[in-house]
Amino acid sequence: MDYKFRIWVVILLLVSALLSSYVFPKAKYKGTGFVLKLNVPTTLSDWIGEDVSKELNINPTQEVFNFISDAIAYQYTNNQREKLLFIILDAGNFHHPKVCFTSAGYKIKELEDKEFKVMDHTFKTHALFTERGKENFLSFYWIVVDKNVVHEWIEQKLKQLYFSLFNKKRVGLMVRIDIPTTENNIKNAMNIAEDFITKMSAAFPKEDKEYIFGGKR
Repeated sequence: MDYKFRIWVVILLLVSALLSSYVFPKAKYKGTGFVLKLNVPTTLSDWIGEDVSKELNINPTQEVFNFISDAIAYQYTNNQREKLLFIILDAGNFHHPKVCFTSAGYKIKELEDKEFKVMDHTFKTHALFTERGKENFLSFYWIVVDKNVVHEWIEQKLKQLYFSLFNKKRVGLMVRIDIPTTENNIKNAMNIAEDFITKMSAAFPKEDKEYIFGGKR
């Protein structure tokens, strides 16, 4: 599909969605419940994880979180005492970590996209470096819709609007990894992320793996 044509398609769909939002009352997003059924591995050879979902302070019953259905978070520590946070979020409007970090007072630097290899394919992620005082993180995030990683904004919006306009159910997740680091140590943090993703994708239950890391396209 031609790039300019896709832009106009998205614009038309956005206008349609906006009009429908005024005609019909906005209901709380109802997810599939898929996230809470996930059996997230907590032991990955040299990584040990613990459930820290409650520390996200996300209450789906509050109006401000109407676009979120479910969220889980696990903190992992390896044998070198390196830590990272692994988050999976089910939301009606695809969540953008830049919004969260900015509202929390972090300065953000967008980095080049990063590709990771899992199973028989590679997938592309967005990368951010965030700073707030002594708290610095390297973050990778990607969006998966029904086993497909959708990297480009246009593709995300097309899928989101298609499912919302036709009231179709889909498993759409945002997956994120946050690694505490410094700007001078980003390369090492990238290696940590690569090691974790390789081991997590290998340990994840087969029936759920493609919903988190996408499938071969």
